[in-house]
Amino acid sequence: MSKSSHKPPVRILGVISATRAERMLTEWVNTDLWVEREPMSEDANACARLFRHYPEVLAVAPEKILLDTDAVGPNWDRFHQQMEMAAGVAEYLREAWDAPDMRRFEWYTWRAQHEYEWEAACAATNMTPSHMMPHPEDEARTIAAILQSNEPAAVVTPVEAAIFHLRRNRNRALHCPNTECPAPYFFATKKGQRFCSLECAKPSQRESKRRWWAENRAKKVPKTRVSDRRSK
Repeated sequence: MSKSSHKPPVRILGVISATRAERMLTEWVNTDLWVEREPMSEDANACARLFRHYPEVLAVAPEKILLDTDAVGPNWDRFHQQMEMAAGVAEYLREAWDAPDMRRFEWYTWRAQHEYEWEAACAATNMTPSHMMPHPEDEARTIAAILQSNEPAAVVTPVEAAIFHLRRNRNRALHCPNTECPAPYFFATKKGQRFCSLECAKPSQRESKRRWWAENRAKKVPKTRVSDRRSK
């Protein structure tokens, strides 16, 4: 029996493929997780959609949260905690993507990872938003979460691996210059790529052609008339 030449995809830090990591990060960073005109209010439907597409984003097991945004139950508080985590990480990822230099890029990717690890530690110690009250047991949860988030996680998570991948591919993490682009954050797939898609590149291409024509049509050499050639 012949052996197959197909090789399994290399996994970043052994947990997630580069393709999956890039798709997860781009959907995460491009998804508006805030309710329009309501500052600091997460969009439950947008968060639920992100969690369904990429359950590895969650800092807790999917079955431990409530993805039915119209229902109310004991898991809603934990779901709200995960919404805060997702929205906070997305903000730091956008800052990293748009960072003008390596120093700021490294800073915001670190902040994104720390935000995730902090919320994961809060979930592990059962410190949800409604538990952040001045009671002795809540204080103990807070201290435990702080101590846990200050150390590397016991196991590598897909989110940690994805951010690790982002750090090593900063030159490919681009912001589409088309101001009408609905999902401007992307990873370039070829050298010299500026736009996320051919569709987004079309307006710029048309403008370049228009400018070239405006600048060069006056320089065009006039055609020699047949009568002029005959007179010579």
